[in-house]
Amino acid sequence: MNRLSPEGRWLRLGLAAGVPLVLLGLGLLRPDGAFLPCGFHAMSGLPCPLCGGTRAARAVLHGDLQAAAYLNPLAFPVLALFALAFVVLLAEAARGSPLAPWERLVRRLNVIAPLLMLPVIGWWIFHIVDALRTPKPELVDLRNPVAAKARAVLQSAIVR
Repeated sequence: MNRLSPEGRWLRLGLAAGVPLVLLGLGLLRPDGAFLPCGFHAMSGLPCPLCGGTRAARAVLHGDLQAAAYLNPLAFPVLALFALAFVVLLAEAARGSPLAPWERLVRRLNVIAPLLMLPVIGWWIFHIVDALRTPKPELVDLRNPVAAKARAVLQSAIVR
């Protein structure tokens, strides 16, 4: 069994402590509910693949699963990954050894990462079309000329 050095254990504890800090930074745990702005949304008025994710994750944490699914269903697996990372990091720190061969897993992930982009791009297209079609004012700013044009193009394609 591969033992962790004391520094490796402290590193894992620090990273585990960072999980709630990231959630706090994203506005999920802030009492005022302030969110970080999305640069893509600010420029285009359209949602990025993760737009609505912070509000959706906040809805999950408050038990409103319907609102979370409406805003961005990706919040469910992302929050699950955050929770899993938190548990694994704490378990490794307490155990004093890694739970998995992380170096090999990261090398394999580097090989398949480009393929993982295909479902993300597919999700993004669906997310934009759904936000324009519904419309979802939380995710689409129709005052932006890009979003307004995209909505007009979508509506003319549906009418045909």
